[in-house]
Amino acid sequence: MSAFPVPVKARRSKNRIFVRAVVVLLALCVAGLLAIGWQASTKAIHPAAARHRGLDQFPALHAAQGVTIHSRTGADLAATFFAGSKRAAVILSHGYGDNQNQMLPYAEFLNRDGFSVLIYDMRNRGRSTGDAVTLGALEQTDLISAVDYITSRPEIDTNRIGALGVSLGGSATLLAAAADPRIKAVVDDSGFSDAPNVIETSFEHFIGLPAFPFAPITVQMVRLRTGIDANTIRPMDVAGRISPRPLLVIHCMEDKVVPPDNSDRNFAAAREPKQFWRVPSGGHIAAFKVARDEYERRVTRFFEDNLLSKN
Repeated sequence: MSAFPVPVKARRSKNRIFVRAVVVLLALCVAGLLAIGWQASTKAIHPAAARHRGLDQFPALHAAQGVTIHSRTGADLAATFFAGSKRAAVILSHGYGDNQNQMLPYAEFLNRDGFSVLIYDMRNRGRSTGDAVTLGALEQTDLISAVDYITSRPEIDTNRIGALGVSLGGSATLLAAAADPRIKAVVDDSGFSDAPNVIETSFEHFIGLPAFPFAPITVQMVRLRTGIDANTIRPMDVAGRISPRPLLVIHCMEDKVVPPDNSDRNFAAAREPKQFWRVPSGGHIAAFKVARDEYERRVTRFFEDNLLSKN
């Protein structure tokens, strides 16, 4: 027992100081997490602009027509239309953080085969308007609006419209095709199966922060800022609605950004007719790079079989 016991009032004062210090420390921690979450959500909905080769680097693509698509969402989408010798058209959707130039190499081989091709900047990308990237929530409706545009062109048979998307574009294509039967043939290259899962696995790659604890905070920040609930964006839940229209799924087995089990889930949920090309090597959306000749053959044949052979 201390020879000089601390008075009760003094002990209470020390306890109050300690509690206040803990509260302040916790408040600072919460404020720090929220600040980082805000910055991360800004990166998520306004990703850095990507750079790709421009149209002048693809001399085989000629007679390009710049167009503006007025989306049902209110966004104005900057797009480019390449007329083909056939009455079939394919709409190409780029990946997260990218722009329509990412799809120029794809447009080149499809247009060479006679398909008309439409590429476009997704919302909040390139020269398109739109307040934010929404991980497919609004991008699917923007794609449906691109279908509206294609069907307005007299040289296109409205029964011969296909769509191909990579990464986020692949997921948006699945969502749009499930909702719009005018899309007659679908290629999903490395799309995610559900937004919560892909946010968890790709957060560090795209945002530059560890998934925990920042991914859940960022998701909630995105919801507050955009009204979009990422938990509801689940292409695998609607993939079955694409049938009886054909689906081709492509994924590299070494993809660490959007792991191939995303396509496993999408493919399992889809109904026949469906195909899955599992590319043994390559990272995210690398199939076109590591197996270009086969990619062109498979995709061209898929659209030929399912668009050109239709009566």
